[in-house]
Amino acid sequence: MRIAVFVENRNGVGLASEIMKAPGAGSHSFHLVTADRDGDVAAWIEEEAAARFDDLAVRNLFTVDEAFSADEFLEELGYRIKAFAEREDIDRLVFFNDQSQRGRRVAGALGRAVPLVLVQDGHLDFHFKKTDAGLHDQNWYYGSSSPAAVCVWGPATANHLTFRTADADPPVHITGALGHSDDPALLRAARSTTHRHAKDPGERLRIVVLDQPLSNQNKLSRHDHRTQLTELCEALAEFGEVEIKPHPSTLDGHLDWLRTLPDVTVLDEKALLGAEALDGYDLAVTFFSTTYLQTLRAGTPLILFSPPPLNIVFPTINHPLLRNVGTVGELVDVVADLQRSGKFTANVHGEPVEHFLTFHDDVPERVLGIVEKASVRSEPPAPRWTAAEDTHVGLSRAERALHAVQRRVVRPRSLAVLGLGFSYVTGVAIPVLTYTQALLAQSPVDIRYFDLGAYSRAEDVMAELEGTEVVLVNSLAPFWRSPLANELVQALQDAGKSVVLYAHETEYVMNFEGGQHTLRHQEMLKLLPKLKVLCVSTSQADMFRALGVSDPVVVYNTVPRDTHRARARRTPGERPRIVMVGSMQDRKGLDLFSRVAELAYTQGLPWRFAWIGHKTWRIGPSTLLSDRVEWMGALSRDRVREELAASDVFFLSSVDDPMPLSVVEAVQQRLRAVTYHRVGSREVLEGVAGYRSFAEYTPEAALDALRRVLDEEVSETDYQDVEDLFDIPAFTARMTTAMGLPGPGEGVRPAVAADDDDDATDEEAPGAFSAVLSRHGKYLAEDFTRHFEKGQHDDALRVGTEILRRRQPVDILLGMAEIRARRGQIGEASRLLSAAAIAGGERARVWTEVARVAGLLGTRGRSIRQLARKEAIRIQVGNRSSRLLKSE
Repeated sequence: MRIAVFVENRNGVGLASEIMKAPGAGSHSFHLVTADRDGDVAAWIEEEAAARFDDLAVRNLFTVDEAFSADEFLEELGYRIKAFAEREDIDRLVFFNDQSQRGRRVAGALGRAVPLVLVQDGHLDFHFKKTDAGLHDQNWYYGSSSPAAVCVWGPATANHLTFRTADADPPVHITGALGHSDDPALLRAARSTTHRHAKDPGERLRIVVLDQPLSNQNKLSRHDHRTQLTELCEALAEFGEVEIKPHPSTLDGHLDWLRTLPDVTVLDEKALLGAEALDGYDLAVTFFSTTYLQTLRAGTPLILFSPPPLNIVFPTINHPLLRNVGTVGELVDVVADLQRSGKFTANVHGEPVEHFLTFHDDVPERVLGIVEKASVRSEPPAPRWTAAEDTHVGLSRAERALHAVQRRVVRPRSLAVLGLGFSYVTGVAIPVLTYTQALLAQSPVDIRYFDLGAYSRAEDVMAELEGTEVVLVNSLAPFWRSPLANELVQALQDAGKSVVLYAHETEYVMNFEGGQHTLRHQEMLKLLPKLKVLCVSTSQADMFRALGVSDPVVVYNTVPRDTHRARARRTPGERPRIVMVGSMQDRKGLDLFSRVAELAYTQGLPWRFAWIGHKTWRIGPSTLLSDRVEWMGALSRDRVREELAASDVFFLSSVDDPMPLSVVEAVQQRLRAVTYHRVGSREVLEGVAGYRSFAEYTPEAALDALRRVLDEEVSETDYQDVEDLFDIPAFTARMTTAMGLPGPGEGVRPAVAADDDDDATDEEAPGAFSAVLSRHGKYLAEDFTRHFEKGQHDDALRVGTEILRRRQPVDILLGMAEIRARRGQIGEASRLLSAAAIAGGERARVWTEVARVAGLLGTRGRSIRQLARKEAIRIQVGNRSSRLLKSE
């Protein structure tokens, strides 16, 4: 097969080389094609190709300095690419952008002649502050040129391409990203919950600003772009050394202007800043860019800056190295925190990286397979007025009546997931993270995550959830550990929201947490009968029925398709290895596992025992931690998979576990398994060859079960049946049905709604940036003072509002009242002065300040001023009198 790859930049050459490395690529002939009349781009592409290939030449369809205007060049490109495809007998063409000027021309010229496969190159899942009836950014239309297939990075892009309102409906395939999704270092970074600290607190930072050609791309005017960069660099210079890395496509005029900025070092625009180079910086700042993948690899914090004039917004990703801000003031607050504490204040909310980047270890093979199968899409017939009636021809009357009803049912289109942390470190978040990624790929549902630990008031959460139809509370933990959860859930129900609880706890945890948080536990028990409860096992459902839940739904759970899933050996070795995966705590059976290891040793059994998981504080003083066990600590998911494959039995020693994910992972790798009789896994594994349970929670009973299971051979058929039960598509279907969300093919494409700005306030103006998240309160007062003294009143009000949500310091109230008064917002200023008058502090000074600010309120403030001055004098006289009496 003769495959042409149309490239427009260096990165396209790298992507082509990845595809050409795929198994089976050697049976095809590849042709690199570009179109450049100026010579610079072609030279860069040829240089990259020479470095990556031995004898593969780049074919430029033009010679340098051909006499064409811009429009003539694009017109000629269409003719030449078509002639090239016919002359070289091209069977397939791969390209990376169908919305660039050249990409649109290639798609238009070859779309009906050669199967075109579009492969995503760069992040596409951007949000917009305002959308209206006019044209969107070109990323919105990506894939709308009717290619034969589109290969995308992850479910968020697939959701956008499938359910947007656009002309085409391309066949979308989630393959992962070439060069990224198959990188184990990036996978580890994406799932990490920790990051390195910066220099010691107080030291100056080394900061790099990754500029982009925003004015060249018509995303900002040249004036706005330069104004934002000037303010940005001036603000950052206060905290350390600032360097600017221009984009390689930056025009000479902008480069010359960048060199005029004071206190800034401008780097070579052609230099590539990979992970190794970025590792030398304490902080990176950019607007919206795929650079976040390199900063994650480097472990360097990245601020994604969306200034007010910029409509396009990078999505908020929940990761300890990423932070979204909307103004220079917000950015300065985060940088100040980093310098003062050495800690980066990251996004608290947002979606995981894997909403945007699906990880596979065979991405090139997947892409090549789609290229090989691609065919020219046939022209759809013109629709007839009877098309709707003809859709269900051949169905019975009953079936047609059902379809008529289904068409009238309006499915919810928005889902909010509430919890306390969402990461791949603990099992409680993994099923819901995996589910939402699958849901995004097949359903027109908008999904957002909210960590209740970031809020101090239920009203603030309610405001965030105003437009959400379905709310999923992930686990019972928020009801016990958050002071907001019970009040919030009741308020959501009163507001008519559909609230669903996905429970992961059983009797042991309920008893423990109920004893720790008695009052909240009692409030939760009153709420439970009002909720739709999703359970991970039938025994858990029985427990909730006993608590008054009328109809709990058993959905089980699921795990991600990890890149490394090697099968365990079918026959145990001479020294069988027995492994447990779970946090080190008494509920997980630390004592039992240790005593079984000791018992096996005393009986002369050549068994090896290993425990994978981090140590917790929930270990009693009498719990045995045996030296016969290899305590391996916390490992990455890839390492856990490797250790499971290198073992012979998975021994879940937990006394209580509703449906442990570790057992599901062991089943996926065909590892023998042993659990206690009361653990949820027994419900689905009882009677399967390769699984044993023990009814008595004693070392002797557990050891006997291990002996028996080692003599059995795993049943491939039964294990596959269990694996299918927990597989992602099956779990997704159960969850989606239980919550009443639209499944595959059920949702009509949503229309694009124009923004309604009529109700915008001065604090939430049209186009306001909504991803700003709360920070640690330690430095907030200092930030308020800095903004106030510099005259940055919008930022002062923002920080002040955040402070008032936690407490009411009188100086902040007075400062905010002064700003409101100077802006003519008399009512708000009066309320703030009233709060200051009763907030406490040095009373004479407070009343003096109230009087001063009241003087800015005009006639309405006259009486307030008089009262405040009298109070200040009265308190001062009283203070003097008391001092005189003391001196006597």
